[in-house]
Amino acid sequence: MFIRTTCAATALLATAAFADGHVHPMGYALANDGMTLLTMEHLGKPSDIASFDLAEPVHAIAYRPVTGDLLGFSRAGKVFVIDASTGEMTDTGAAFDDGAEIGAGAVAFDFNNKIDAVRAVGSDGANLVYFPADFGGDKANTVKRFTDTFYAEGDANAGKTPSIFANAYTNAIAGAKASGTYQYALDAQTDALVSLANNAGELKTIGPITVDGTAVDLMGAGGFDIISPEEGTDMAYALLQMEGADVSGLYSIDLATGAATQMAELGVTGLMGFAVSMGGE
Repeated sequence: MFIRTTCAATALLATAAFADGHVHPMGYALANDGMTLLTMEHLGKPSDIASFDLAEPVHAIAYRPVTGDLLGFSRAGKVFVIDASTGEMTDTGAAFDDGAEIGAGAVAFDFNNKIDAVRAVGSDGANLVYFPADFGGDKANTVKRFTDTFYAEGDANAGKTPSIFANAYTNAIAGAKASGTYQYALDAQTDALVSLANNAGELKTIGPITVDGTAVDLMGAGGFDIISPEEGTDMAYALLQMEGADVSGLYSIDLATGAATQMAELGVTGLMGFAVSMGGE
């Protein structure tokens, strides 16, 4: 499997290079209905994508900045730690509270690096949080449900039923918690970049997802993530597939407007989830 990058991709990655020039964004995604983990060693270079078979299907993945672990969420009621270099899965034994479940459809999954816990949002409106085993207190290694997602009164999309398929938090700095975070999400119902008010479930529209200035029709598939070389500096990436398109694409996302710039066309379809981390040379 190959990524074909555009000239714009090279320019984008060059301008987004980290200070020492030796680290770069690398990505992870799911294919084959969550049975295959794909690892992209360098988002800015055309190369083979490594693939690893998984023992059980997972429906979303998230990179944990504090520890560097890759976590997987299963609608069957499991949370796994996944070895990104082998695909080996370790069941965390998470306890799901009554009602803490996501039905059919997409699952958005990303760590809030202020509290070091991961939010799972379903296209069905479910709004969950997994608190890792080392979180402490009675929340440790549990999944709890909070207020379902809805558009705030007065918002341009108020009254519409959202279909969130991807989310991402700012200040995803490696190796440490952040002093603050802000959560973004992608909605396939309104084709928009939105903000999500954590446990409150409130959505606010930031802007339509556009490519070359034209609004697009998003499929509820793919993913979205942010990496931060330092607090206050955020680089957002997404795997998107447009309605009617044969393949998915890799895009950078302007968090102020929702404008998407294609970095690469991927020769695959049906990707689920997306996580980004800092890679080496």
